[in-house]
Amino acid sequence: MPSQSSTRIAEPLLGGPDGIHLASAGAQFRRGQAYIFAGILGVTTFLALALQGPCLSSGYEHPSASARMCAGPLSAAFLGQTNPEEALGRSTGGIAGLSALDARFVQLLKLMTDDVSVFMAIVLIVNVIAFAALGVALLVLARQRAWLVTAFASPVILFTVGSTLDPVALALSVWAMAIFVGSSPVTPRPWLSGVLLAIAAFINPLALLVLLALSLAGPRPAGRLRPRDPRMMLAAATITSAIILVLDGSAIERIMHWMSDAVDGGSFASILVMARLGTAEVWAPVWIIGSAGVIAAVAISLYMVRRTGLDPAVAACLLIGGCLLLAPGMMPWDSLWILPFLALTVRRWWVLIIWALAETAFAIAIHLGDVAAIESGKGLEPTFVALLTLLRLLALVAVVICAGENLYRRRIRGRPLRTEPPRRAEDDHPTVRVQGHGNPT
Repeated sequence: MPSQSSTRIAEPLLGGPDGIHLASAGAQFRRGQAYIFAGILGVTTFLALALQGPCLSSGYEHPSASARMCAGPLSAAFLGQTNPEEALGRSTGGIAGLSALDARFVQLLKLMTDDVSVFMAIVLIVNVIAFAALGVALLVLARQRAWLVTAFASPVILFTVGSTLDPVALALSVWAMAIFVGSSPVTPRPWLSGVLLAIAAFINPLALLVLLALSLAGPRPAGRLRPRDPRMMLAAATITSAIILVLDGSAIERIMHWMSDAVDGGSFASILVMARLGTAEVWAPVWIIGSAGVIAAVAISLYMVRRTGLDPAVAACLLIGGCLLLAPGMMPWDSLWILPFLALTVRRWWVLIIWALAETAFAIAIHLGDVAAIESGKGLEPTFVALLTLLRLLALVAVVICAGENLYRRRIRGRPLRTEPPRRAEDDHPTVRVQGHGNPT
């Protein structure tokens, strides 16, 4: 028997995949594994809430909130704060920089309370529920659950639970994928997937890339997934988006404002601005066009290879990763979008560990960089922020490469797609068939 790596031999203990010499995990083992991962997600969420604790008791004023790693766009918009002009490579922020549903959420709660701690307590409750829903959706999608610890124990959760409503949008998007592909015990309802993705897109437009991934993979999915017609999903998403635009006409204005103030932390554009090589106004349209070009190139490539079967999770990971790679801004809540699809797609532990470390270092650096812009002599200098940003982008490149590597061999349920049935023992000794009067042929 050919030699196998220790990771390959240990795969049955981690929940699969099945193979000629590998056993599949039973239902009881998988159920226990799901409980363990749910507990890990609970611990991670508790730590995220503990990180927000000091700000809940003392308010979210700058720069103390940034120094305590609990500042975010929602709390700043509620208090009427914006990012300091001295923070090179950062957008202006404020309520004008929020998405349509984020801004309406802030305005609605401002009518109910003036206490930022009460407001943020409501935000934390909503996002904790969203993370729980995201965890359930991932357990529904993934039959091989060993790599889901990447999502459930991710440091990104620590730094995004109180930032924006992106956890809600991401939970809606992952549930839309589960409903569209119809993973047991979920009944496929494409129209409902379209509604969920349209709502999520008004929190973060990255949800549109999930919609594109499902549209590409639906007619020719990988593995044993049944083909799905995406037309009903697209129609429902279009109608829902039109209704939201009629109810809230500020969405178009916010898109125009974002295009003029698009350069933010975590991107190549922000590194150039921090190095004083041009301004945000100059680089914003360049990197927006570049990011759109990458999305178009990845979508065309996926369309050309989908004849052999396309995994929706792999398609979403490649589209979102390619978009974020050249996007003018890539804050922690933006990289949160690649997290579930990363866990469903990439099977290399070293890549997952490097990504987690890069996200942790960047999240800390971006907060300390804001502190340095407000109070001179404190926090982290722009040079170090730029260096950690570059390392994070290199980690994203590794993620995209590994996701593309699994384009043909993996499907959404985590088992390898075989191109031919396994050989039997007797195949090495072919039998001789006899025809006619016993003459061998």
